Amino acid sequence: MQISGIRTHIMIGGLEILRCPRLAIVSRRGAPMWNFEITLPDPMGAIGRAVQLGDAVNMAIGYRDKEPVLWAGTAKALRPGNKDQLIVSGVGRTDELLNSVTVCQSWENETPEAIVRYAAGLTGLPIAQIDSPGVLFPRFVSSTVPVWQLARQAAETCHRGFDLDMSAWKMWLGPDGIHWGDHDQSGIVPTIATGAGLIKHLPADNQAALSKVETFLLPNLMHSRVFGLIDNKRGINDAFRALDILHLIEERSARTHISYGVEYEY
Repeated sequence: MQISGIRTHIMIGGLEILRCPRLAIVSRRGAPMWNFEITLPDPMGAIGRAVQLGDAVNMAIGYRDKEPVLWAGTAKALRPGNKDQLIVSGVGRTDELLNSVTVCQSWENETPEAIVRYAAGLTGLPIAQIDSPGVLFPRFVSSTVPVWQLARQAAETCHRGFDLDMSAWKMWLGPDGIHWGDHDQSGIVPTIATGAGLIKHLPADNQAALSKVETFLLPNLMHSRVFGLIDNKRGINDAFRALDILHLIEERSARTHISYGVEYEY
């Protein structure tokens, strides 16, 4: 990349990418997988011929004076871009197990947390935290659905069958393993402040919308992490849970866009 101080090193299969006009990495609370989109110059079509669907995609991003952050994904789609460009898109490599592993099972008189823990265990991934809604399901059936969908079905059953507010209960894969519940992903809490990283702050204009923050690249930030926000102009000094994260690296900028606000049902 041409940005001074920013490191972007991309490997797609056995192909090393030395120039990338645009890289976008998106993670959303409630989505089973994070996703990415890489725009590559390919006037001769050589990259398009070299890249295969299913290729491992390793993206090391960050600042040159610090250890880069690795995002490991899998190529899922190829499409043409503008000006002889190729766009490679895909999803998180390990996160995909939440979508590819399916569950066909029925339970009687079992807790939702036990059901979700069983399903999560089928992925072979470590389990970090599975919360308890505090109810018992008389009967619960999973008809060959992905693990993340089973968790969503369990939350919906808690809401409809027991009148519980499950709007903030989500399943995701963090660095420490699988989570399910209304809690945050552990990690250092970055503070974005006026005069110290806050580029733009757009508060939501209605209850259904999310507020948005633009700051300089925070390469290891993912959804469900807590961040501090100090906006002197609006009198805000508080901590919020990140619901959507967009890391966007372009030829002349490297930014992280954060959305926060009220969470809703699936």
